[in-house]
Amino acid sequence: MFSIIMPFYAVLFSRTVAAEVRKQIAGQYGGSPQLLKNLSVGGNIPLTEAVEPVDFEEYLITHPPLIESGPLRDLIEFPPDDIEVLYTPRECRTLGQDVENDSHVRDCTRSYTEDWAIVNRKYHKLGTAFNPNTLDKQKERQRGLPKQVFESDELPDHSSYQDDQDDLKRRSMSIDDTPRGSWACSIFDLKNSQPDALLPHLLDRVPNEEIDRHNEDQRKSNRHRELFALHPALDEDEPIERHCVPDVPKEHFGQRLLVKCLSLKFEIEIEPIFASLALYDIKEKKRISENFYFDLNSEQTKAMLRPHIPSAAISTLARSAVFSITYPSQDVFLVIKLEKVLQQGDIGECAEPYMVFKESDAAKNKEKLEKLRSQSEQFCQRLGRYRMPFAWTAIHLMNIVNSAGSLERDTELDMGLSGESLNDTDRTTSGDESCSLTSFRPATLTVTNFFKQEGDRLSDEDLYKFLADMRRPSSVLRRLRPITAQLKIDISPAPENPHYCLTPDLLQVMPYPDSRVRPTKEILEFPARDIYVPNTTYRNLLYVNPQSLNFANRQGSARNITVKVQFMNGEDPSNAMPVIFGKSSCAEYSKEAYTAVVYHNRSPDFHDEVKIKLPASLTDHHHILFTFYHVSCQQKQNTPLETPVGYTWIPMLQNGRLRTGHFCLPVSLEKPPQSYSVLSPDVPLPGMKWVDNHRGVFNVEVVAASTIHTQDQFLDKFFALVHALDEHMFPVRIGDMRIMENNLEAELKSSIAALNSSQLEPVVRFLHLLLDKLVLLMVRPPVIAGQIVNLGQASFEVMASIVNRLHKYLDTSQDMHGRNSLLSSYIHYVFRLPNMDPNSPSPVHYATMARSSVRPSSLNLNRSRSLSNSNPDISGTPTSPDDEVRSIIGSKLYHEELALQWVVSSGSVREGALQQAWFFFELMVKSIIHHLYFTDRLQSPRKNRFPERFMDDITALVIFLYNCLTRLHSQTDLELVERLNTSLAFFLNDLLSVMDRGFVFSLIKTYWKQVPCNSAPNMLFSETRLPEDHLYLPLSFSLLCHISEQHYLAGLVLTELAVILDPEADGMFGLHKKVISVVHNLLSSHDSDPRYADPEVKARVALLYLPLIGIVMETLPQLHDFTGMFIDFCILLIFLRSLEVVFDLCEKGLMRIMGDGNSCGCDMRRQNLTNQWTDLIPQHLKCCYGHSEMHEQSLSSKYFCIIASQKCLTRLSPSGSAFGSQENLRWRKDMTHWRQTSEKMDKTRAELEHEAIIDGNLATEANLIILDTLEIIVQTVSVTESKESILGGVLKVLLHSMACNQSALYLQHCFATQRALVSKFPELLFEEETEQCADLCLRLLRNCSSSIGTIRAHASASLYLLMRQNFEIGNNFARVKMQVTMSLSSLVGTSQNFNEEFLRRSLKTILTYAEEDLELRETTFPDQVQDLVFNLHMILSDTVKMKEHQEDPEMLIDLMYRYCFYIAEWITSHCYIIQYTINSHEINLACKINDHYKCHKFDIYSIYDRKYLPVGCVTFQNISSNVLEESAVSDDVVSPDEEGICSGKYFTEAGLVGLLEQAAASFSMAGMYEAVNEVYKVLIPIHEANRDAKKLATIHGKLQEAFGKIVHQHGKRMFGTYFRVGFYGSKLGDLDEQEFVYKEPAITKLAEISHRLESFYGERFGEDQVEVIKDSNPVDKCKLDPNKAFIQITYVEPYFDTYEMKDRITYFDKNYNLRRFVYCTPFTLDGRAHGDLHEQFKRKTILTTSHAFPYIKTRINIIHKEEIISTPIEVAIEDMQKKTQELAFATHQDPSDAKMLQMVLQGSVGTTVNQGPLEVAQVFLSEIPSDPKLYRHHNKLRLCFKDFTKRCEDALRKNKSLIGPDQKEYQRELERNYHRLKEALQPLINRKIPQLYKPVLQVNSHSRMSLRKLDV
Repeated sequence: MFSIIMPFYAVLFSRTVAAEVRKQIAGQYGGSPQLLKNLSVGGNIPLTEAVEPVDFEEYLITHPPLIESGPLRDLIEFPPDDIEVLYTPRECRTLGQDVENDSHVRDCTRSYTEDWAIVNRKYHKLGTAFNPNTLDKQKERQRGLPKQVFESDELPDHSSYQDDQDDLKRRSMSIDDTPRGSWACSIFDLKNSQPDALLPHLLDRVPNEEIDRHNEDQRKSNRHRELFALHPALDEDEPIERHCVPDVPKEHFGQRLLVKCLSLKFEIEIEPIFASLALYDIKEKKRISENFYFDLNSEQTKAMLRPHIPSAAISTLARSAVFSITYPSQDVFLVIKLEKVLQQGDIGECAEPYMVFKESDAAKNKEKLEKLRSQSEQFCQRLGRYRMPFAWTAIHLMNIVNSAGSLERDTELDMGLSGESLNDTDRTTSGDESCSLTSFRPATLTVTNFFKQEGDRLSDEDLYKFLADMRRPSSVLRRLRPITAQLKIDISPAPENPHYCLTPDLLQVMPYPDSRVRPTKEILEFPARDIYVPNTTYRNLLYVNPQSLNFANRQGSARNITVKVQFMNGEDPSNAMPVIFGKSSCAEYSKEAYTAVVYHNRSPDFHDEVKIKLPASLTDHHHILFTFYHVSCQQKQNTPLETPVGYTWIPMLQNGRLRTGHFCLPVSLEKPPQSYSVLSPDVPLPGMKWVDNHRGVFNVEVVAASTIHTQDQFLDKFFALVHALDEHMFPVRIGDMRIMENNLEAELKSSIAALNSSQLEPVVRFLHLLLDKLVLLMVRPPVIAGQIVNLGQASFEVMASIVNRLHKYLDTSQDMHGRNSLLSSYIHYVFRLPNMDPNSPSPVHYATMARSSVRPSSLNLNRSRSLSNSNPDISGTPTSPDDEVRSIIGSKLYHEELALQWVVSSGSVREGALQQAWFFFELMVKSIIHHLYFTDRLQSPRKNRFPERFMDDITALVIFLYNCLTRLHSQTDLELVERLNTSLAFFLNDLLSVMDRGFVFSLIKTYWKQVPCNSAPNMLFSETRLPEDHLYLPLSFSLLCHISEQHYLAGLVLTELAVILDPEADGMFGLHKKVISVVHNLLSSHDSDPRYADPEVKARVALLYLPLIGIVMETLPQLHDFTGMFIDFCILLIFLRSLEVVFDLCEKGLMRIMGDGNSCGCDMRRQNLTNQWTDLIPQHLKCCYGHSEMHEQSLSSKYFCIIASQKCLTRLSPSGSAFGSQENLRWRKDMTHWRQTSEKMDKTRAELEHEAIIDGNLATEANLIILDTLEIIVQTVSVTESKESILGGVLKVLLHSMACNQSALYLQHCFATQRALVSKFPELLFEEETEQCADLCLRLLRNCSSSIGTIRAHASASLYLLMRQNFEIGNNFARVKMQVTMSLSSLVGTSQNFNEEFLRRSLKTILTYAEEDLELRETTFPDQVQDLVFNLHMILSDTVKMKEHQEDPEMLIDLMYRYCFYIAEWITSHCYIIQYTINSHEINLACKINDHYKCHKFDIYSIYDRKYLPVGCVTFQNISSNVLEESAVSDDVVSPDEEGICSGKYFTEAGLVGLLEQAAASFSMAGMYEAVNEVYKVLIPIHEANRDAKKLATIHGKLQEAFGKIVHQHGKRMFGTYFRVGFYGSKLGDLDEQEFVYKEPAITKLAEISHRLESFYGERFGEDQVEVIKDSNPVDKCKLDPNKAFIQITYVEPYFDTYEMKDRITYFDKNYNLRRFVYCTPFTLDGRAHGDLHEQFKRKTILTTSHAFPYIKTRINIIHKEEIISTPIEVAIEDMQKKTQELAFATHQDPSDAKMLQMVLQGSVGTTVNQGPLEVAQVFLSEIPSDPKLYRHHNKLRLCFKDFTKRCEDALRKNKSLIGPDQKEYQRELERNYHRLKEALQPLINRKIPQLYKPVLQVNSHSRMSLRKLDV
């Protein structure tokens, strides 16, 4: 049976390949027995070693299949009906035509009408070569897929829950005053909640085997049969094996435009007006369409011409036309020209009435109009056959198309004077690619203005100038007086198949329902540039365009000149042929046509077009006759209407060729003489008179649109000679040559060689006919004068040349393999063996005109045979030379001749054929198939189908190509190498369908061996395919010998896969993607092949890929890190899926299939295969987990779950729908390679939803296959010694898959597998290390919060059974209890999608299981479960609060802080809040958190007796004063007897060291270098005890760096800024009347924090509901608005008592471990804030916080407040002391700062401010106070002033030493001010209070006049 596809070919150049390389690799593998085992399945030969192919045909004969008929039998047999030759009728657009019969015409029409000869391979549709796995095909296979439910797709409905929380979200609370659960538990009442559905029979005791069987049945139910239908199709730009069917040759059309002419109306209607349309390209200066003539006159107006036009053909009544534009651009104009009946007067006079008269004035000008109408009727009666130019206008086509693109249908565009749209927007684009005529909206144009034609400016050159001028804003045409009219035109994209349409030849286009309906005409295009499309329809048209006439030198009256054009087939007037197409409202064809008349112009220009239907066969008598007439416009007596004034002509044939082009003809004054038609008018005939002395005076252009006449001299000569041979016409006249029979051979060969000189455009147009003739000459050489003329080599050479020219110049029309589309379509549809058509007449052989009855001596039959590889077995002697010649000629077969000519060719010919080898290969293959098909040899044995010489030629040809590949690759011509390599691969593929397959295998083997060892790397893996129809031998033998022998091509593919993926191979990385895609493509085709749907068949196919397991597992490290593409790991999936079926087959049917009665041998072979499998998996799992350095890597990064870790386990799924947010994407689109080119932003919702369904099913199926594989692994290794490590790896895979975003279906089966695994092997979790138990608890708990009920139900069941199994081991489940609690804390701190509502239901479900578990009801287990569940629920309740305050960082940290302390008994919970805080807050907090965590940790470490370790938390108190009060851990929890409590990685000495190092690094990042020293004080003894010199060196280096930074940053360090924040108002909830100290970043202004808090709470409560109190006075809540929230913010500074200052010396000391803060508030006794000096008091408030800053929280509660009130004199003392300190600092600053010093001095002694200190002194020192209590204050202030004046003097002295000469005056001014101040102060500060100096002074405890108020 024809199998699908088998890619292979051309990896052999990838690096230093061939035998040496393979030996090298085999040697490397030889050192690895395991790899050898992996890569060599079923034998001892490594897969990387080449083997000899079997003789396929002989093998089939000697080993007939033993399998009975059925799917397996069909698998191994080649289908007899695969190949057939079909003759498919061409699709004809028209209803038919009659063509005259002529030799050349007959060949042309046969080429255009004969059926397509198509080779059909019935079973190719099952593969991807001719039937690629496209999106549509995928969709067909994807029908009926269920929608997989994913967590991210199912957003829970929180609407009702949210409504209940609205009021709670409106308020904040203080943590310390809110008891745990006081309000949260009222929302979530666990006991009253509803559980999820319980799993049936979960608690039953069932044998493990039955559980496994049930799980397997559940997994295999409703699985998708075609796995690769879910996999995205490969990128089209990266083909693996695309051999696309070329497009059917058809007539060329550009972008088609439908123009409908609706109406034409002038201001006055007095005569008929005739119109025409044409397209012009002003850039190319070319008319790009023929004229379309239409008539919009009324019937009444038409009646005026009835005497001249008795009846009008329906074809001339068309008013709509279809224009074709191949090269649309911004330079295309639609030009409309108007003509009228000739009348007396020039154009201006005739147009004047149309510009003067208005329709509105018709009544007023009635008489004038009647007169004009009467004159028009007279002219129509007399001159009705003649026309005169009238007016014209033009439409810029692309402006209309672009404008219509943005308008609704039926929108009318009024066209102004210039033909532009009135809303004149400049719509220019860059490049023609933006000019599309296929998608704009139809639009109706109203042209309102026409330009009058000017008699002397009618030429096309003048028109191009006008059109170019129209595009300018200042167009000259805009200033001209227009002719007002209304022409309505509808422009729209043409429909694909318009009804009632006529071709340019007036043939009816199907469908054409009614011939009486007004038709639409297709207008022939004259492309602006050449179009390279072969002719497919008969067309033979001629266009005659008179351009100008110069009768200026002609004597006589010749002014109103018209030219009558006739097509003559003789010289008699009656020989005028009715072949001239009619224009509008006239006969369909006529014998003559007249040009328009320009009144009184002796040298007129013409713009007429005469269209002629050429006869199929032309003779020398056919010619165009031009007769020039003078038309008499005035009716005079005895004056004829028209007077002949000249004659000229153009013979149609010249030397047998059609004459076209530009002509400048002389004009004869007399009628031409007899036999003039065979001569050119350029020949001076005797006795004739000529205008202007026989000079050329008439310019005319003749253009042919013909598929009969090539219009190329070289093609004409070739076809003429070939037809002369065909018609036996000798001698042949070509040009001036007369070719006789004796020189015919030389002329024929020269004409073949001259084809290289022909123009490319005509070669392409006549490509099919040309190639047919060359093929005919190769297989049927002519016999001339008894001599066989062998033209095979000449034909081959020119064919190679033509093919290369097409590839070189038409490179845009190539497919992905570099095949030119014109040539590939010729091969596929047109090419056939000459006269092999069963419907064709008997072969007609070339003959000779003169043949002697005696056999000529020149007839060298041996020579003819030696030049051909034709059948050598011709038996018998011909009866005559003619019979012998006929038998030799008739025996030639094209494929044999082509192979021979290719082999014997040399030089440039061979190189040319090599460049386009694909063309000759495909010609050869089609010739072979035609030959076999029509000779009924497709059923004959393959060994007897072809002669040996042909096989030898093929071998020689393939070897030659091998050598060329090597040579070209060494020249780095990789593009040609790849193209040639691909062509050879397709050729060998095709040969496998028709030739001896063993012979083709030998060619492939030769190719394999021929590749040299020095080939360079980077050779691309060819995008090719080899069919498997001959690949698959009876699969019953697949286990007997090496796979490469029995399945040769499959073995080669796997060999190359192993070589390319070899980790040691160099230069192979670029091939990874390609080779993987090849294998993926193979398996994809297997999967979709309906013949392989049977599981048994699919299993046998899978056996071919058994070595794939070993190959992939050896190369996993590379594949895992393969970036930029999706690793097609699905290549394993189908194999793995059918693996179990393979084992089953091996066990049940191996003996029967082999025909071996020895059952022991069968068992041994099955065991051997099973052992290989069981050895394979454990070895590689050990590789992943058996070594310490690999221990941390998860199995997913090393084994099948690479799919899981990359794209296959996850999928694209928007949240809730296909239009979700980016955060919910299951993988990143930009990392998904197959989406890059196919992904579009404008996809519909349905398309996106469909993609989501496919992705979900793919992800689910991939995971289920992995789950199947894991089950096989568990069953296989459960009896092995190394099962512990392997089963641990399996569990890790399961845990990894649970962590990914999985479908509900997969998770159900995953949880079932997990439960079974834990049930069978509980030691995996409860006797090994803790991490796996912790991971499992975390995964289960995460899924317990799923929004999908089935996931929650299974996760709850798994979690309950986990507790149950842990309890059954030791009547306690402390390990699970602790890990579940820690997992919940982890989810709280890190998970963003955590849902407490659903987790609460899962907790209730677990509680329900415990209540219904009858077996353990009498134990303590239910109570322990209940305690644990209630504990978890309480933790969950705090989670609700955290979520409510996600946007309030301070409140969130407060909640987490309390939460952390609640579960502190589980120790490691703090690590999660550490991580959260590091991610959420400034780094210095992280330092504190690490520190905080260590304090707890060491309580555990104190258990161990290690003297160098820290002794309790006291060791850490120097780091933070918060340590002691936060270090307590309950003794009942930290009990070493509890299982698993202290077994985490942090509960070790190394864990402590790691945390301390992390803390030191964090302190360093925060700039707290002094704390780094304290941390290292703890670390250094540990490293000293361990003698770790390296660590000690590192620590001391870091200490040096820290202390260096302290020195370097001296005076530049800045820490936090602190503010007191008070909250007031019931709206704030529990925050009401609470006060905190907030820590903000350094240099935070009061306005910044005020704005932040006001904005935050304004968003929460409303901007108008929050108000910031601007002062710092005590707040009276009774005076506040109860409906508002008030916030009071005050800047505070650290406060230290005097005794503290001796220890807080540095800037760091003053900003670390801060608990007390101070702020001051000025006031007066009468309530004002500020008053005079003598009444100004100050309140100093000292705040104490509960903990010291820096801390885990950024705000800390104020627990103590103290107020000190200073009297006015005390305030003055503080002010003066401050000024004195500023002076002292500025004076002694080092280095000195002159500016700062002068600024302080100016503020102290300047004239503008000296009243400040002076006023203080005058107020408080002018008089001795009467109150003795103030004596000391008075004296202290006096001393302050003395110190102040001394400091001022020092400062002046310092400043004098710093200033320059320019500041001396400033210095003197300062000194004068100082002396004035000193003089004023002198009497005040010298006045002493006598009482203070008494010998005995009574001490009064109340001497200080201070009011101290304490408020706790």
